[in-house]
Amino acid sequence: MDGQHRVGGIEKYVRETNSDINIPFLAFHSLDEDEEIKLFDTINTKAKGIGTSLSKFLRRDSDDISWMATEMMTRKDSPFNLIGSIIGKRTKGRHVTLQNLYRTLTYLMKNENISILPKEEKIQMALTYYNALRDKFLFEWKDYKGYRITHIVSIDALSIAGSTVLSASLKENKKQVDLLAIMKYVNKLSVEWSSDGPLKYVKGLSGSKKLAEELKDQMMA
Repeated sequence: MDGQHRVGGIEKYVRETNSDINIPFLAFHSLDEDEEIKLFDTINTKAKGIGTSLSKFLRRDSDDISWMATEMMTRKDSPFNLIGSIIGKRTKGRHVTLQNLYRTLTYLMKNENISILPKEEKIQMALTYYNALRDKFLFEWKDYKGYRITHIVSIDALSIAGSTVLSASLKENKKQVDLLAIMKYVNKLSVEWSSDGPLKYVKGLSGSKKLAEELKDQMMA
């Protein structure tokens, strides 16, 4: 009924690699012509695409940031382990999706000298940075309703500012990062994260960028 181009791709892959591959498929038996037309129409007009979080999860073996985001959702030593949703659906207490974390890690790793490092080093830097933030503002980190530090707008701001922090923490050879330096920069922060405080009306990417400038000024002072 459908998928001829996929069959062609499978045949080419098997022929060129001389290897076996398992392909899941769904078959319908004994359909008459009207049933085939109706089913074909339904599949091609009403099928829903996969969510962005699931897309990032599926790409974790081929994309460093997807891998890092997945690791930081699932590792027990990550501050996002208890507040993150790997399936892309927010629930009570789990308000950071895999897609959110993917985007914020992209901001954090934006510096060219950082982005070229091995993914194992990059995730260690990210864990050091976010754990230092969690430990610095531990009470606020645990209270999503009362404080805005783990709201997406704030996490993005911290990541945008953090890109400068990670870059400044590079050692002279530009191939290693001083993890203690990252923690020292974070400890300079003094922020009123209260939901009713000065950050109450900070929203969107423009708000994140403006807040990031203030955070960067504090940490790099």
